Amino acid sequence: MQQHNTNQRENRAYNEDFSIAFNISGKIGSKNDVLYVYDTQGVEQSRIRQVSYGILPRFQLLYQDKYVGSIGFNFAGFNDVIFVRYLNWVITGEIVSGKYRIRHGRKKLLEVNPVEFPDGLFYQLDVQNDAQASVHVAIAALLDRWGMKKNRSLLKLPTRSTKYKYKMATRINQ
Repeated sequence: MQQHNTNQRENRAYNEDFSIAFNISGKIGSKNDVLYVYDTQGVEQSRIRQVSYGILPRFQLLYQDKYVGSIGFNFAGFNDVIFVRYLNWVITGEIVSGKYRIRHGRKKLLEVNPVEFPDGLFYQLDVQNDAQASVHVAIAALLDRWGMKKNRSLLKLPTRSTKYKYKMATRINQ
């Protein structure tokens, strides 16, 4: 589960037992903006840095301060296909609706699905490899923000004066 506060730009990803797994902070939108993923002790695990401007920006993916890949968006429709270069991961699905998968070849690495709870919409992440969890949480946070930005006319978004929450449920296998 992930909580987002637009004023503090802070999120939390939770395990199945609702204990905090990761803290996520930062922003995207301008060149050199960064999203950070920290463990519960405050140690940075992953980060995504925006490296270009424009309608189709590019992002660098770093894991424990080492460059592991890059992500670039395209003009695909609702059924998006996004490549994570150098890791050879393919992200397919509907980013705007929060339903997508990350695969490496035939192996599924992550599956994300929206889940409706009485207190709001959650995104459940099914992470297949614990070692990759912080990277997947960083990508999911980026795609969540990109999906909202990409189709503003299709989504009912809050105004600047409205506080809102969106949550992401994460399942990190143990």
